[in-house]
Amino acid sequence: MIFRTRVRARRRRRRGLLALVFLLAVLAFLFYDSTTRLVTEEFTVSTSQIPDSFNGFRIVQLSDVHGKSFGPKNSKLIEAVREAAPDIIVITGDFIDNATSGEWAKELLNGLVSIAPVYFVTGNHEWASGGLVGLFEIMDDCGVKALRNEYVLLERDGRSIVLAGVDDPNGFADQKTPQELFSEIEEEQGDKYKVLLAHRNNMLDTYAETGANLVLTGHCHGGIIRLPALGGLLGTERNFFPEYESGFYIRGATTMFVSRGIGLIFNIPRFLNNPQVAVLILQK
Repeated sequence: MIFRTRVRARRRRRRGLLALVFLLAVLAFLFYDSTTRLVTEEFTVSTSQIPDSFNGFRIVQLSDVHGKSFGPKNSKLIEAVREAAPDIIVITGDFIDNATSGEWAKELLNGLVSIAPVYFVTGNHEWASGGLVGLFEIMDDCGVKALRNEYVLLERDGRSIVLAGVDDPNGFADQKTPQELFSEIEEEQGDKYKVLLAHRNNMLDTYAETGANLVLTGHCHGGIIRLPALGGLLGTERNFFPEYESGFYIRGATTMFVSRGIGLIFNIPRFLNNPQVAVLILQK
């Protein structure tokens, strides 16, 4: 009787150990998958304010790349963007960090520019990296337009919308504010539909004050670790359950979209939060 009890106990321990190994293997796979497998997600922005010629206009947003590669010479990321068939590509900050090489940036930017016009705004890591001047030189060589508290007009069939971009607050203390920029836009372009590129996700009130119709941001990495039904766990301001971590947020006439980003931060692997290639589709 004692012998049988010991056998059963050993079997229970063995089953418990196997269950633990299986659970750890599943978690390891999920961490790996969440960090390495790109996902492309489409989002529709319905508005009556765009010209008819911009109906169906596709914007691919890449945010918080942090020098990460997907395949040789970033071939997987470039192909994912190509398959999304964008009219323009926007990079909303933290494209590089301290360890990013110039060759990596050239390869990725040249690949993106071969697909569609590319626009860029700075994030906090560009300013902290010390490599911003070199990055701007690379972007000029590759044909990427950096929007530094300025705007351009996007034109289709004789009609246009505004694409504006602001430097990250980590930039120069005396830089033009978003409100000042949009005062100029309002004076020069009137009531055209206005898209703003910015990095920070936690400035919705500021963006709403500008009168921008659509704001594309990142910075939060989707909360890094995402929990079912609860959303993002960690903010990049080292806060738990950040308020603006993924998707759409509305304040007045302004809609802000927060990308979950692509790269890593704080050396914490992503979990249930795959690198995101976001596609914003303007719909009349």
